[in-house]
Amino acid sequence: MVIDYSIQMTIAFRLLIAFFAGILIGYDRERSGKVAGLRTQMLVCVGSALFAGLSIYVANSLGVLGQDPTRIMAQIVSGVGFLGAGVILKNGNRLSGVTTAATIWTTAAIGVAIGSGFYIPAATTVFLVLMLNPMAALQYKFGTKGNTYMMTLDKKDMKRVVELFGQLHARVLQKSVHLSDAHIHLLSTEEKNDKLSQELDDMGVKFSLEPTEE
Repeated sequence: MVIDYSIQMTIAFRLLIAFFAGILIGYDRERSGKVAGLRTQMLVCVGSALFAGLSIYVANSLGVLGQDPTRIMAQIVSGVGFLGAGVILKNGNRLSGVTTAATIWTTAAIGVAIGSGFYIPAATTVFLVLMLNPMAALQYKFGTKGNTYMMTLDKKDMKRVVELFGQLHARVLQKSVHLSDAHIHLLSTEEKNDKLSQELDDMGVKFSLEPTEE
């Protein structure tokens, strides 16, 4: 069997591109303190690119009968799915790591695209992945991202507390009153909760704030 070294050089070139793409994504995630950082994202991207490049080469260049290059790519998707599931953690009522798992899955897709020679779609996807942090910053700023909490307080204080929520961009999901107590289901963050607690203490409002099942 004669192996075309020009094809090997092509695959090696694509692996280098995947290497730098993985580093870009990994550095961005590691800077955010995520579990799957630079090395993980780089390895996923390079490994996926190698599998994709080899599968195409085996099917097209070596003339292996009945070999479908998409079969190996399909296995990449399922294999990376198990890797992503390993970073999803449930701590009490909170589920974390879903975005990290999705990033690993997307990094694998980028690697497959690079290994298949689709550089422009791969570069576009890398750019979109790098937009995760700016998007999250906007979500937290305008109150569309956070965790759900249940606040219990005296019903006479509910109106001014709700006004305070608006100032802090903490979104009220539901309000209810039972006897003398008011219950407010809200979407907030720990940072906003610290500010909220400080403001309510200054106002002399007694309350309890607990995370809820999402």
